[in-house]
Amino acid sequence: MEKRALEQLWDQKESAGKKKKLVGTIYEILFALVAFTNLCLVVFDASYLWKIPYVRMTFRDVYLDYAPGLVKRYDPVKGIESHRFVDSYNEELKKLKNALSTLAENPNDFEARQASLTSREELVEMTVDMINRRGVDSHFYLAEKDGVLERMKNIMREEYPNEDDSAKDAFREFFSAENLTPENYKEKFQFFDSEVMYLMNQNYFRWIGEDGEKKDYFHTIDLWFVLFFLVDFLGRWVMAIVQKRYRRWYLFPVRQSYEVFNLFPPHHAAWFRLLRVIPFYMRIRQNGWLPDDGLAPDIIKSNASIIAEEISGLVVLNVLDQTKASLKKTGIRMEGETRDAVENLLNNQMASVAKKVMPELQPRISEMVSYSINRAMEPYLLSPIGPIVRLILMSVHATVNDGLEAALSGPEGTERLSRILQESVANIMEDMGDPETQEALIADVIRVLDRVQEDVRESVANRNASK
Repeated sequence: MEKRALEQLWDQKESAGKKKKLVGTIYEILFALVAFTNLCLVVFDASYLWKIPYVRMTFRDVYLDYAPGLVKRYDPVKGIESHRFVDSYNEELKKLKNALSTLAENPNDFEARQASLTSREELVEMTVDMINRRGVDSHFYLAEKDGVLERMKNIMREEYPNEDDSAKDAFREFFSAENLTPENYKEKFQFFDSEVMYLMNQNYFRWIGEDGEKKDYFHTIDLWFVLFFLVDFLGRWVMAIVQKRYRRWYLFPVRQSYEVFNLFPPHHAAWFRLLRVIPFYMRIRQNGWLPDDGLAPDIIKSNASIIAEEISGLVVLNVLDQTKASLKKTGIRMEGETRDAVENLLNNQMASVAKKVMPELQPRISEMVSYSINRAMEPYLLSPIGPIVRLILMSVHATVNDGLEAALSGPEGTERLSRILQESVANIMEDMGDPETQEALIADVIRVLDRVQEDVRESVANRNASK
């Protein structure tokens, strides 16, 4: 009975632990979704008025083409208003189009003709004023769109060239009664709207706030995310104190110091908010939603073999070059410890030959000895006493085979053979000290290194070609 009660208690604790873990997982998913949403908004806001390299446009200009509704909704967040000059220019163009449309239907309409003349004069005057303004007085200054004005001027100069290469004269020619007629005004305005007004409509106006910066209300949206991050931070801090995760209560904010990017909401430093990617990355990594080594180590590992292959061949070639240069310069010094080490190595190899190799060669050696005896006794074998000599040689061959086998397999024979080979090594080492011998040896080693170097170079070339 007591055992059953303990099992039930254990099951209850396990069930409670699973529920607690499930609630924690759900909260972490919620936090990740909120943080990711905020990060997306921060990136969108920071790039909204950012000038795209090489295309002389901002992302807002791109949105104007493909998502004008988005621009209409988000411009107030950035404190952007339509420019009064651009609005007036568009309104005057609309009046001129309406007057020309009326004249196309009724060429004798006096009011429409007067309205068209008035609009032409007004548009020319507005254009001249627009071009004459410079610096802070420019209609394009606050939006940093002075380059747009220059592009409009260049387009009109190319379309309506004149002797003075004047943009003002080009605009005058465009709005002249000879150029814009009730019959062709649609075709002319199709060019003007798509090439000139398309650029002018990118202009906008932003008021300057009391802090001297251009008005920006993104902080009113971002503030709610910052409050969420602050509540999360304080809640986890309290939990860390209750559960005694750290030795001191103040160690939690120290360990989580990277979360300052979530908790500090700069009003105008939009790019500072982009650093929130750091706490976002650390949080999802702590939750085990990324590989143990993170993202960058995986990228490094995936390319490590390629990097190693590219470098290893060059390193080997460099080492071989230095080795050859060192051999040519200093030679091979068989003195002191070097000589002892080489002699030791050769002696060990000769002892191994005496114990393992020579017994296997014994039949061949016996055959060679028998052959040499037969050649020496060949004149007697061909004589009348040949059969007797042949019988004697059979006994000699058997004795020689038994003696060789005993000499090469027994410990005394092996020791004698080892001693003979070691004496040969000593003679070889003495010859190595001879200058001529060393030069020949160095030449042989360099030839081997050249061959190895050529093989390595060919291997590297084939590997690069296969890529």
